[in-house]
Amino acid sequence: MGELSQIQRLLRILQILSSGRKVTTTELLRRFEGGVSLRTLQRDLLSLSEAGIPLISEKTMANENAWSLMSQFRSFIPLPLETNEYLAAHILKANLKVFQKTPFEKEIQSLINKIDQIVPEEVFLETETGKADDLFENYSAGNFDYSPHGETINKLISAILHGNICEVTYQNPYASEEKTYPIEPVRLVYYSGGLYVIVYFRKYEKFRLLAIQRIKKLIITDENYPQDHIFDPELFWKNKFGLFSADQVEVTLEFSKEIRHHIEGRTWHDSQEMKVKKDGTLVLSMKVGLSPELVSWIMGWHEYVTVKSPDELIDTIKSAHYKSLEKYK
Repeated sequence: MGELSQIQRLLRILQILSSGRKVTTTELLRRFEGGVSLRTLQRDLLSLSEAGIPLISEKTMANENAWSLMSQFRSFIPLPLETNEYLAAHILKANLKVFQKTPFEKEIQSLINKIDQIVPEEVFLETETGKADDLFENYSAGNFDYSPHGETINKLISAILHGNICEVTYQNPYASEEKTYPIEPVRLVYYSGGLYVIVYFRKYEKFRLLAIQRIKKLIITDENYPQDHIFDPELFWKNKFGLFSADQVEVTLEFSKEIRHHIEGRTWHDSQEMKVKKDGTLVLSMKVGLSPELVSWIMGWHEYVTVKSPDELIDTIKSAHYKSLEKYK
């Protein structure tokens, strides 16, 4: 722990004492991890008392002072964290790997450091061996490296919070030239290792997704967009199986019993319905668009899945398999 100023030490002492427990100066010293001397802590406690903070000092069996706060004063200090709340913060940190090597990573670590400052004594003792950081791991392959896009991410966050119209220069993967146009950012989305932004195109009155890594330039204007369009997440994702949108149709898939355990118990789409047949096969029904992502997902289950309907999807899967076979002839 770095060297703290007196005001930082005083605030942390108050936060520790706000748990309602009696804390000795030795315990306080341990909480500061050797970053301050025992004599300095004793002077800080005296300063708090002289400033009118209602500290109570009692002698322990070991003839050491144990400090506490009057119960009436504790209500003016933010409630201390419970163990699970503290661990939840570390789980949240593990789930934000998409922001690694960006300026936002420092903000996340800063938040964790501030949370560490207000952890109650019993939580501190329970987690001081480093188990909080080792509790949860988010493992995924194919994560995009957003280290070159930190400034863009920060600008988008600011624009979303303040409702600013932006001018974006974007490289569509299916177009040869970049295009520049106005957007109204409304939400960041993390999906399958990638970071996207949902924007409103006023010209077309449509919400669309832009991939962060394809944004070549972003300018935040001083103009705020009117709040005359409401983003409805349920409606936005309704026809999607992944990121791509298409007209909604009834899709029925049959999975063999060998991989049933990989399918059931998971939410693949909000419209899904599952039933198990007598032979152990599982039937999954969904109302989704026939997007490239749906086709890719189905083909990923190889011979263990059969498309029952619609005919258009059956033909698409057949064609994809034939094309794959042709490459190995």
